[in-house]
Amino acid sequence: MKTRNRTALLSLLCFVAVASFVSLAAAQFAKSPSDPPEFYFTRLMYTENGRRGFGGFSFTMPKPAPYTCPEFGGKNFFPRQGRGWGTDYPGADCKFMGGIHRLTGMRVDPNPNVIAIMDEDLFKFPYVYIVEPGGMSINDREAARLREYLLRGGFLHVDDFWGLRQKANFEAQMKKVFPDRPLQVLPLTHEIFHTFFDIDTMMQIPGEGDACNGGPTWQQPDDKEPRVYGIVDDSDRVLVAVTYNSDLGDAWEYMDLSCYPEKYSGQAYRIGLNFMIYALSH
Repeated sequence: MKTRNRTALLSLLCFVAVASFVSLAAAQFAKSPSDPPEFYFTRLMYTENGRRGFGGFSFTMPKPAPYTCPEFGGKNFFPRQGRGWGTDYPGADCKFMGGIHRLTGMRVDPNPNVIAIMDEDLFKFPYVYIVEPGGMSINDREAARLREYLLRGGFLHVDDFWGLRQKANFEAQMKKVFPDRPLQVLPLTHEIFHTFFDIDTMMQIPGEGDACNGGPTWQQPDDKEPRVYGIVDDSDRVLVAVTYNSDLGDAWEYMDLSCYPEKYSGQAYRIGLNFMIYALSH
């Protein structure tokens, strides 16, 4: 992977020209804290049904109370996290936005933004994130709402699920949303990998435990290879970007943990930023 300075600069200038969501400089952010953010890291809630994924339980984690990230997500900040849709919450959300702010000066909301699929405010946010969809279950109303959101310009990033069993469940849920739009592998030549950084390596991003303990980078032996899938519309705009057999959320959350390798967190931040810019400019 490498950053081509001129290409990155041109991409960013284009982004400024075409998207009203672009940031001001970090100094301006500091001078104008009352200005509304131009990007929210929005985490999407879902119901997890054990019959489809992990057996023996079925739950919906309630929407958490508003959370304020300490120190914009930096340093030794490793809070207790949830499960299902709340995996890596709130640490990954805080750390990712803090890192993006430091890297780009974008005026981002420093705190997590959690929303349900049926929430009327969903359409206010052009980017949403789902984690661990291996046990996700959505009903027909939620599928219709998610389809409307995506076709009206929304973007969904799906992360942290491993192996054929979890992949089969995720595909079954996406079939409810887009019966006629299959998952397809996005090649590294695709624009989404070159919006800001030029990403030319498909690196597997392991979870914190494996990365710090020297374990394998994969989690399920039936399918070990990392892939980025996409679902596109009739104009080839990516509606859904899927980081399969990788855990970007852990790489964001544990970027400050001394045992977590920088090569993984660096890759995860670059992919995340590219996805953000693609979502805001398409």
